Amino acid sequence: MSVDSGLEPDMVPTLDEFLLARIAEDKRIAVDAATAAGRESWQAGDVAVPSPASLHRTEHVARHDPARVLVECAAKRRLVLACRDAGFDRSFLGARPPGLADFPLPPRDQHQLAALTLGLLALPYAAHHDYRPEWRP
Repeated sequence: MSVDSGLEPDMVPTLDEFLLARIAEDKRIAVDAATAAGRESWQAGDVAVPSPASLHRTEHVARHDPARVLVECAAKRRLVLACRDAGFDRSFLGARPPGLADFPLPPRDQHQLAALTLGLLALPYAAHHDYRPEWRP
């Protein structure tokens, strides 16, 4: 299994497989951070001694504490599985004519809506080497 993708080597992931692998990575990182810190929930004061220069940074880190990330991962996983079960329209994403990336096509049915939902969930991971441009909504 590839550590980078969470999939078997040489396997090209589908959009839902890609998302489930990224969510599993996020969960693993959150669990590792909680283990290293000795607790799942963080407050801004726990991260560093707040100073005017670091207050925003510590608030950001505390907002993404492991407990919150684990809940978010569970919600995203359920959403991906629901879209998979709905039978997302794999041809809907990437169907825009070239040059019209700023004009997304509105979904016409539940299958296209499921595809759009998965495409939007994948956007934060667009820099990942397994991400495919045709998934961009």
